[in-house]
Order: sequence, then structure tokens, then C-alpha cells
Amino acid sequence: IPFKVAGDQRRGGQRGPLHEYPDRDQPYFEGLGRNGKRFELKIYFVGAEADLQAERFEVLLWKGEAGPLVLPGFVRVTVVAQTWTIDRSAGKANWVEAHVSFVEAGHNHWPAAQTSWPHRLRDAALAARTAFAAALGKQLQIDGRSQEASEDLAAGGMTLAQGMNTSALLAFGAAPSIGLVAAATLTFEFAAGLGVSMAAPALAVATQRLLAGWSDALAGPQPDRRARARAIDALWQVYEASQAPAWSPLDEATPLEIDMADNRAAYAGGVRRLVLAEIARQAASLDFATYDDAVHLRERLAAAFDVEVDAGPGPDGARGALQDLRAATLQAISTAGADKARLVSYTVPHPRPALALAQLFYAGAADLPARAAELRERTGAVHPAFLPPEGERLSR
Repeated sequence: IPFKVAGDQRRGGQRGPLHEYPDRDQPYFEGLGRNGKRFELKIYFVGAEADLQAERFEVLLWKGEAGPLVLPGFVRVTVVAQTWTIDRSAGKANWVEAHVSFVEAGHNHWPAAQTSWPHRLRDAALAARTAFAAALGKQLQIDGRSQEASEDLAAGGMTLAQGMNTSALLAFGAAPSIGLVAAATLTFEFAAGLGVSMAAPALAVATQRLLAGWSDALAGPQPDRRARARAIDALWQVYEASQAPAWSPLDEATPLEIDMADNRAAYAGGVRRLVLAEIARQAASLDFATYDDAVHLRERLAAAFDVEVDAGPGPDGARGALQDLRAATLQAISTAGADKARLVSYTVPHPRPALALAQLFYAGAADLPARAAELRERTGAVHPAFLPPEGERLSR
């Protein structure tokens, strides 16, 4: 915006303390860098459009953004308006005067605040599972329906509990039994609470709490990487079981069978969405061993999210929560796995001890015994003295 300059005052200086010592006539100024440049301008607008130009100028000042300022002598600097005063006088028609104090914008040398993606993902997962449970409670058709439809839906909940027990056993075959006992207790309590008198919102909330508590029980009170990975594997089995044909609606059915099929489909969809929320919540605290592990989980979740999003509009609130959870999950996993080592293939002439291969591949590492144990586990060797001549290892 062009304006006329009536006065131009520029202030400068140096920052720092002036040290004056007792019994010394020579002071010392400790320079800490120059002050920010300041430009005090007395400007005015004149003419038939003076008021309009002044208003546009004031709107620009109130934005508080850095911008170019051309000073007298065509000196161009990037500044921010810090303070200003607009003066209008009845004795001066078509005249608006302004006093503006500009400071140089400079550059931010400190890093900007970064998003904590694990916390962001955990918050998104908690919000999503709450939205999914509320949407499922509204979608289920129990209240006012026949007893047969309610019994059928309760049987679906019983099938879910039994499938979760099977999934836990398959994923945690070698895990400590305390986690399996805790998980089995939760599924038993859930199944015992099912009945034809259970309201739809209560069933949805009970299912959400079951999946949350069940995954936490499988991960354990102080979960490590393997425990969380096994809990996620168990959740994936529940997700895949909810896609089985037994959950699908019937092609030709009576009105009662249509209600029952609609309930089964709604409950299966709600279970799948709740499972994805729990997988995302567990993944928020998962320390990936390799870049490839993060890529594998990310691709699997991306495919599952795409299937659920493309399935249809879904209940109110569920689709938006699903899309938000998808974005947060994929970004968080990408960030978590970005700096991890990749898996690469190796080939040596003959079988060698794990420690010898660790010294060969990770020379100078401070934790060679741990790296040797990792090599043995990754190759599946029976004895640490005889690792196969071909296999996979971490790139660093």
C-alpha cells in the first residue's frame, strides 16, 4: 500500500552489560549482539481516497504478519508492525496521519515445536473408539424388536468372545499364562453379561470395553515390544474373523431374518472399527525393531482402513472418526519407523557362531551379545554356535 513519509526515525544499538569495576577507570562492555532494528515512521495519506487507503493500511497492520517495507531511499526490509496510531482531524480534509513503529522480522533460530505422534495417535485412538461405540449403539436394532433378534445378537457377542479366546491362544502360545488368564476372565465376564434384555448402547459399550481390556491384558502390565506385537497379532485375528461369511447378511430372508442380518452386519462392522482403534492404540507405544516392521504394519492398517472407509457411509460419527484415526495412525507409524534399521540379506561361506557374525556385521557395537542374540532369533538357529550361512540381518 503506497503512503507518503513525513518523518523517518531509525533506532539501533548493541545488547550487553557495561561492567564497571571498583578502583578501575576502564570499564568493559560485554557485547551480546546488536539490538533489533526499529523504524519509527510518521506517514500520511492525502487525497480523495485517503480514508480508504488508511483503512486498508490498518487492516494490513492488524494481521500481524511479516512483510516488506520500502523505506525512503528505496531501502527494502522485512518488518512487523509493533505499534501504531492513526490520527484523523476535522480540520484536515482528505488527510489521515499515522505513527507506526516497525521492527525487523528476523528469523526464528530455535526449532519449532514438533508433534508428538505417539501421543497424537493415542488420543486419536481413544476418541475414535468412543465414537465407534456410540455409533454402534445407535445402529443396532434391539429395543422394541423380537426376542429372536435379541437372542441372535447376543449369540453374535458370544461368538465374538469365543473367537477372542481362540485368537489369544494362537497369538500367545508361548506367552506367560497370566496374560491369557486375565484375557479369558474378561471374555467370560462379557459373555455372562449378555442377554436379551441388554440395551443396544450397553452392548456397544461392553464390546468396546472388552476389546480394550482384552488387548491390555494380553500386552501385560509392563509390555515390551514382543508382548505388544503379539497383542496386535491377536487383534488382527479378531478383525479377520469378523469378516468371515458367518457375519454377512443373508441374500433372501424374511423380515425377521433381515433384522437379524442387519444386526449381525452392524455388529461385525462395529467390532472391526473398534479392533482397528485398539490396534492403533497399541501401535502408539510400539517400538519397532526394524523399518520393515513399521512398513508392514502401516501397509496392513492402510488396507484395512481403506476397506472400512469404502464400505459405505456407515453410522453417524463413525466415518469421520475413522478417517481421522487413519491419518493419525499412518503418520505416527511412518514417523516411528523412519529412523529404524532395514532388513538386508547376508551370505557367508559357512555356518558361523552368532557372536562371530555380530562382530562381522556390527563391528564396534557396544552390545555385541545382544546383537548376536538378535541374529540367532531372526535366523531361527537352534544353537548359537551354528547360524546358517544365509539369512537376514539389520542394516546397522
